[in-house]
Amino acid sequence: MKYGLQVITAWSENGQGVQDCARFLLDLTVEADRAGWDGVFLWDHLFFPWVIPIAEPWTVLSAASSLTERVRLGTNVTPLPRRMPQTLAKQLSTLDHLSGGRVILGAGLGGAGEGGDAGPEFSGFGLPSDYGTLGEMTDEALDIVTALWSGEQVSYTGKHYTVKEVTFQPPPLQKPRIPVWIGGSSRGALRRAAKWDGWVPAGPAPSAGAPGLSVKEVEEKLSVIMEHREGRASYDVCYGLEWPSDRNEVRALVDDAGSAGVTWLLESIFGLKYSGEEAIERVREGPPDL
Repeated sequence: MKYGLQVITAWSENGQGVQDCARFLLDLTVEADRAGWDGVFLWDHLFFPWVIPIAEPWTVLSAASSLTERVRLGTNVTPLPRRMPQTLAKQLSTLDHLSGGRVILGAGLGGAGEGGDAGPEFSGFGLPSDYGTLGEMTDEALDIVTALWSGEQVSYTGKHYTVKEVTFQPPPLQKPRIPVWIGGSSRGALRRAAKWDGWVPAGPAPSAGAPGLSVKEVEEKLSVIMEHREGRASYDVCYGLEWPSDRNEVRALVDDAGSAGVTWLLESIFGLKYSGEEAIERVREGPPDL
């Protein structure tokens, strides 16, 4: 089992004591590297319905790449339809070189994941926001991003994107490419996750009022993914949730999650549970020593 952090990128001075959101996230990632965590995965949002400072995750992770040595760096998850696939491909390839091959792309559709519409992070800018269209765009974008990472000439004609005889150099440092993990638990997300390198299910977060998936539900949905997965390549399941405070309960969680097929266990770090100072202190405690 590997242990990481999934961190909301919205932090404020009001109630959380964070004067500079981006600097706080950078400091937290550096502390995670020092404390022995295996990965830091930042949320990827532009704004929330309530106004609060939010930092752009890949910018923070790029800065962190030069100040850390071992911790894996990624998002949980990046909404691909909000970004041009060619730009994202180049950004992450560059970051993979800067970090020495430590990047993981967590990818999804975006929004709250409820109902049929992703909401104002898309519609507020005149972008498509229905999940049917966003699913099509995500599938096409993933094909384009990973093709551009090959270093070979790429041509692609889809419903939403077109590429005409383009070659990106250099390719990412990681071989055969940067790992792609898919977020979400809908039927479409599970189908998509079966095609790529990992799955990012969301677990319970009582402090935020989010029920999430139980360990048993993760195991059941993972079996659906595996039914549709071709080949026997290794597969990551990155399960993020609010951890219990009791050491024995954490041990039981690790055992149950491992039995269910989870390979990464992430602790949720967000302002509804921690102040900025408390979050840093929790990160400094390090992963569980079981």
